[in-house]
Amino acid sequence: MRSLRRPGPWVFVILLASYSYFWQGRDWNVASRLMLSYALVDRGTLSIDGLDDQTGDIARYRGHFYSDKTPGFSLLAVPVYAAAKWCLKLPDHPLNRPGFAHWPADYWATLGTCGLLSALSGVILVGLARDLGCGPRRSALIGLAYGLATPAFAYATLAYGHQVAAFALLASFAILWRDGPRPRLRAMVAGFLASYASVVELQVGPVSAILGLYLLALAIGKKRPPATVITFGLGAAVPTLILLSYNTLAFGSPWRMGYFYEVLDRFSEVHSSSNPLGLRRPDWSRLAELIWGERRGLVRFAPIVLLTIPGLVALGVRRFWGLAVVSAATMASVLLVNLSYPEWTGGWSTGPRLLVPLLPFAMLPVAGLLAVGGRGTALLALGLALLGAAIMLGFEAVGARVPDAVARPLVEGVWPLWRGDPLPGWAFGQRYARNLATLAFPGVLRRLPTWAGWVTLLPLVAFQLTSIILMIRFIKARPEDAADLSP
Repeated sequence: MRSLRRPGPWVFVILLASYSYFWQGRDWNVASRLMLSYALVDRGTLSIDGLDDQTGDIARYRGHFYSDKTPGFSLLAVPVYAAAKWCLKLPDHPLNRPGFAHWPADYWATLGTCGLLSALSGVILVGLARDLGCGPRRSALIGLAYGLATPAFAYATLAYGHQVAAFALLASFAILWRDGPRPRLRAMVAGFLASYASVVELQVGPVSAILGLYLLALAIGKKRPPATVITFGLGAAVPTLILLSYNTLAFGSPWRMGYFYEVLDRFSEVHSSSNPLGLRRPDWSRLAELIWGERRGLVRFAPIVLLTIPGLVALGVRRFWGLAVVSAATMASVLLVNLSYPEWTGGWSTGPRLLVPLLPFAMLPVAGLLAVGGRGTALLALGLALLGAAIMLGFEAVGARVPDAVARPLVEGVWPLWRGDPLPGWAFGQRYARNLATLAFPGVLRRLPTWAGWVTLLPLVAFQLTSIILMIRFIKARPEDAADLSP
């Protein structure tokens, strides 16, 4: 019963259950990663020959097809897929079959990686919010707002690398932030996580470096033993060796990667051996679109981040300089990479897909603000979170992705599907994403009017509301939490 009085377990269960409700169809980005996991488990090979029709995000080297992604996500999904395959007696993925949207293993591989780690990220944010002085209810608000009211919700149900990288970076920072026993071992784990994030998504490499510099600053300030810098580096070396080994086995050299051998001209024109990530000079004309634009604006898809800048000010006033600097530097570096990438819209996306790894670090200043703000601040945060949750549920319900050619994704992409308008060509004959209700009662959706598919979301919403009410009932505030969300 003691665990029921803490917000962390509640947040974990609510988030993981919410993610498990949806079974999104695969796209090229998803399939590119999962096909490598399936090839490794089913056939013990790095080549995705026979699976290459499932995705256009592929590399071709010496007559064989490979995923064009760095292998971090795929390797993490291997034990998850292997366990699901063994427990549920799943068959091998079929070979030489034209691309298709749903395969049972996709659901379990996604939930066991992106879903699980996204829920754990919410728990970590709850703990860090408590460290900053938030009461249990405000801490729970931070975790739930991150997991349900930002694009983290969408990407927790898609086998992209964003949520895995975000978890690794956030967990690394949380370990470095907190002082504790065995500091050298803790630093080694933090180094491993920071580096593995880059193996999942190479473009977050600057954030990994920021975390290393943060530890160095702590050591210089005598807040951590100098040896922790060395053990952080040793931990970081392990994922680096994994990446170099994969490159050698797949492409014949530790310094080659899938981006060098893109099959599609569209991607080969961006990525090359001299510029694997395809980065150019930052295009500052995209800044407004990425911050508040209707197509990819961060505040449009995560209204809660409107409190991030005031939160940074609050952290500075309270002299949480390390947290403020790491959060600001992380957000700036991820944003700068997005501004420098020619395919900056992220293709089919919910919101600014390439900014997703910064979301946990945007929530930390919000926690700092809630720790000192009054009831009005808390109610404002709650209102923004509810708005974001409604927007995210709207996208999640219709597939969690809208093509980048749609200039107004919510108004021109999501709402027409909810309203029952004729299906656009990009919907591929499916108005609503598969979910537990439609899977349990397959005839229900077919008998409903086209505008009433939202009925299948009612079990999820009822579960969320009931769980939150019970959470508020069970968790207890400390005496110093008198200004929490409720008395």
